[in-house]
Amino acid sequence: MEIVIDGWRAGGEERKEAASVPVGQLPPLSDAQKEVVKKMGISEEDYARSAYAGRLNQERLIEKTKKFAKLLQRKLQERGDVEITNIKLDVLRHRYEVAASAGERPVSFIVSEELIDDLFQTGSESLERNLERVLEYALPAHAV
Repeated sequence: MEIVIDGWRAGGEERKEAASVPVGQLPPLSDAQKEVVKKMGISEEDYARSAYAGRLNQERLIEKTKKFAKLLQRKLQERGDVEITNIKLDVLRHRYEVAASAGERPVSFIVSEELIDDLFQTGSESLERNLERVLEYALPAHAV
């Protein structure tokens, strides 16, 4: 299964962590990044901190997506011969785009990132039912 994170964002937590990193430990900027810094009129340090915060968030998004993939694969196995081939988190649209195969048939569907975040935070049975409903529409029982 392939996991893709399309885009990045850095929230307050990541920015706070990046702000505490000594300048010498920030990743060096590439020539392309230095050009962006000049065009934007910001300091290299500010850009490096932003990139560092983005990388921290990217790592967290990958871990969250892996956790979702495990949950989703378990739920899909209950529906028969269904295997996830790709999960892409579209960061800007706040959604997971899932590609799977049901036997020989390719299947794709979208799950709201907010639904998954709320489910992981609360463990709510109603949110779990919402996820089940998404799967029912994507993989009707008679089609698998």
